[in-house]
Amino acid sequence: MADIDTTDLEPMLETVWQLGGSDLLLTVGSAPLCRVNGELEPLDGWGVLDSSDTERLILGCLTAVDRQRLHDDRELDFSFSWRALARMRGNVFYQRQCVALALRLIPSTIPTPLDLGIPEAVVSLTSLPQGLLLVTGPTGSGKSTTQAALIDHINRYRKCHVVTIEDPIEYVHTNKLSAVNQREVGDDTHSFERALRSALREDPDVLLIGEMRDPDSIQTALTIAETGHLVFATLHTNDTATALDRIVDVFPTDRQAQIRVQLAASLVGVVAQRLVPALSGTMVAAYEVMIATSAVRNLIRDGKSAQIRNVLLTNQREGMQTLEMALNALVADGTVTYDDAVSRSLHPKEIKIRLAPLLAPPSSGGDGANAAADGTLPRPAPHAAVAADGGAGRFGRAVAGARGRR
Repeated sequence: MADIDTTDLEPMLETVWQLGGSDLLLTVGSAPLCRVNGELEPLDGWGVLDSSDTERLILGCLTAVDRQRLHDDRELDFSFSWRALARMRGNVFYQRQCVALALRLIPSTIPTPLDLGIPEAVVSLTSLPQGLLLVTGPTGSGKSTTQAALIDHINRYRKCHVVTIEDPIEYVHTNKLSAVNQREVGDDTHSFERALRSALREDPDVLLIGEMRDPDSIQTALTIAETGHLVFATLHTNDTATALDRIVDVFPTDRQAQIRVQLAASLVGVVAQRLVPALSGTMVAAYEVMIATSAVRNLIRDGKSAQIRNVLLTNQREGMQTLEMALNALVADGTVTYDDAVSRSLHPKEIKIRLAPLLAPPSSGGDGANAAADGTLPRPAPHAAVAADGGAGRFGRAVAGARGRR
């Protein structure tokens, strides 16, 4: 955690908070910019910044040590707490020999799984004693907030030791039933790799390792998950099946069969998510859920991940669902528009086919009522839909990545 003097930034931070924004961007040639619901807007009352403005506002908030690090490395990551309201995750960098700042606001209050509409099948995985739970999605899909909500759920209802390795720490957890130790790369450990290697000596029951970055971190995560620990990790992929391919493909060909066996043995589930603009003006999440059943494990071992989508389509009783099922539930509930759902889908034709009976006028023959029997996919169980408007609103405020990068 950096020692940051926010005096000069206070008026901007206050404005961003009041607007419900997630990001503040300061750069030469533009007024200060605030990201609200995914869109960058200039802050009222501020003119275009020049190089002297950005140096005063940005360098003025850094310590002498951090200014030297910025000078040497040409970029600087940091985080700090702002009042009792939020954590700030910042990156200062040089562009065209001028300094710029990207600052992410992360509310201090951790939302619950219900607030975020996380499916019950996913929440139930937090009670498992061991295994690997992946949260995946593109940049800006709210993965960090989903993980924080699940860790907080463990903290509330399980007596265990949770260790997190983060770069940087975003949501701050206070001890409840569990003991939660959060390690920030740079301040609490010299490197992600060293922290991960030492994790087993720290007596964890649950380990959050953030993003699996390379073959070494993936191998270590699989080993930890196999040896009696519940491991949370993230990847940047678009769906659940692609996440499994990503893990295997980073290894040399002669090791991939072994990794598939380890992955099949340790995996408990994969959650792929997308954020969609809600009609209420916030952002809501749509979740694709894969539970590691025997059928899924067999497909992983055999290298047939392309067939996993078929398993999701036919195993809703196990809590599985495709992203399209979740998107259709949001449209049917009036939470998001049809066009926004289509724009987030990897299979837009599937959404059109499934929504057609809902859009058709009622008839005496009852074709719309018998849609499921006529071959269209049924709607997911109620727990798969995003929470009611109050929950959606909290997700919109809670997920910094909803309007920006991650």
